[in-house]
Amino acid sequence: MQSQEQKPSLQPRTGPRVAGLVDMRELSPGFVLQRMRVQDLDDRETLGTVMPGLKIGLVVGGQSDFCLGHQAFQLGPQQGRPTEGMLVSVAEPDAYRRHAHRGREEHKLLLTLQPEWLEQLGPDDAHTHERLQAFQTQHLARLNWRPSARALNLAHQIVHAPAKSGMLDRLYQEARALEIVAEAMAALAGSPLLSDSLSLRHHRRLRELQGQLDKGELDQCSLAEIARGIGMSASSLQRAFKAFAGEGLFEYRRGRRLDVARQLLEREGWSVGEAAANAGYGSPANFATAFKRRFGCSPGAIKARG
Repeated sequence: MQSQEQKPSLQPRTGPRVAGLVDMRELSPGFVLQRMRVQDLDDRETLGTVMPGLKIGLVVGGQSDFCLGHQAFQLGPQQGRPTEGMLVSVAEPDAYRRHAHRGREEHKLLLTLQPEWLEQLGPDDAHTHERLQAFQTQHLARLNWRPSARALNLAHQIVHAPAKSGMLDRLYQEARALEIVAEAMAALAGSPLLSDSLSLRHHRRLRELQGQLDKGELDQCSLAEIARGIGMSASSLQRAFKAFAGEGLFEYRRGRRLDVARQLLEREGWSVGEAAANAGYGSPANFATAFKRRFGCSPGAIKARG
């Protein structure tokens, strides 16, 4: 059986210019492998649609900055922090955005397990099957997965393998990819789902809250004030918002402030000091550190390109 090249499930409407390798193939029906080994040549945003399936992603070099629906992801090796993998259920088609940053590298493996492939697994392991069924029916359910050193090494081998398309190459890639899938499934079976406790009512409230945060309407509010406004305790709000957005409320708010700061530098001609103050940073040095952590370059570099 020869490898079948498949059209990408992400259909970009505007695409970034990249240098390097982007390879996607269907290893077996419903089991899709995509690998990227690229460097962005400019700052741009890719827009598209992501189709249903269980997504397993590992970044083995550089950084990956993208959104699936309302969920923001920033993946990649972080200094002083364990590498985390992406395990997300996409239960319905949703928006996809990839943020390209000139000069940034991205070495990423993405495995998509489509519903027809997942159905073949069967209920032999009742506990794992139950967990998988609950997880894949929740749109944008997300599990923080910490891959083993072996899983990262396998992903590195796949991402950095030569660009071949023969039968043996496909079999090698499928064997490595299946081992990564097995480890991700084991993590799912042994971990509580963050979104189990979110009722539909709380989900709607959190969507509204996210909209307010995006508009900057709650920049001056404390956690206690925000929690009272949404009808939850502060601790419950912290847990629920992380389940909903994949990061803590204040972390999300800081990220959105930095996004605004970048726009002010690029499009409005603000100085670095003005953008730092607007983002709530009293120290330009702290602002520069947070800015570089999020965007991979300094605010001064963005200002110079604006």
